[in-house]
Amino acid sequence: MLRFILPAALLLCALELRAGDSPGADAPAVTVPTFANANCPIMGKKASLKLFVDTPKGRIYMCCVKCAKEIRKDPDRAHAAAYPKIEKATNTVCPVTGEKIPEKDVPTVVLQGYEIPLCCKDCEEDARKNSQITLVKATNPKAKDIGNQACPVTGKPVAPNAFVLIGDDIVRLSSPECVEAVKKDPAAALKKAKELAASGAKGEPGKEHGEGHDDHGGHGAHEDDDDHGGHGDDHGHQGHGDHGQ
Repeated sequence: MLRFILPAALLLCALELRAGDSPGADAPAVTVPTFANANCPIMGKKASLKLFVDTPKGRIYMCCVKCAKEIRKDPDRAHAAAYPKIEKATNTVCPVTGEKIPEKDVPTVVLQGYEIPLCCKDCEEDARKNSQITLVKATNPKAKDIGNQACPVTGKPVAPNAFVLIGDDIVRLSSPECVEAVKKDPAAALKKAKELAASGAKGEPGKEHGEGHDDHGGHGAHEDDDDHGGHGDDHGHQGHGDHGQ
């Protein structure tokens, strides 16, 4: 009887060791922070993390795609309703350049309820263009931008507001759809992003990197402009709902 028990015990130990050595056992956390308004500024209903419009004042979440047109008509009014309280961000370095914030005459940009200091007025355009990354940098002093200009998943140029946090490292992506691929092996994605940043690679439009990745388009579904309003200036936008706040 002992002859059978001993091999079984050895097999169990081997399986435990193998599980402990799994590449995903110590994988860094993968998140996509959001700074969402609780209620739709148009209907007053609960806003969905899947539905938003990108405006000059950042992302405004809504209850349905039909509200996009109204948000787009008057983004300032929509922002005021969505984010009635403005909180001053306490970042000491510019979220665009990384330079120290000046001691006086500090230029600022308001994004999704935060007044964010910048190092100079020239940074305002980029801060608005990449509002979600700007917000992460301004509110999380530990966040570090890898600065890759090519996506570690597809090899394409990175897109505005397409990114993921791997631990505290900001990795830019060619599309929000690439987040799921990063989750499968975050350590490999982070390593590739650092290599791309170090090489200065800009990415090649239309180029796919690696296997198993389809041609990623926009983040979610675009709705007809005449019927549903829009994402930014052109289209309605439906995003993913798994982003934590």
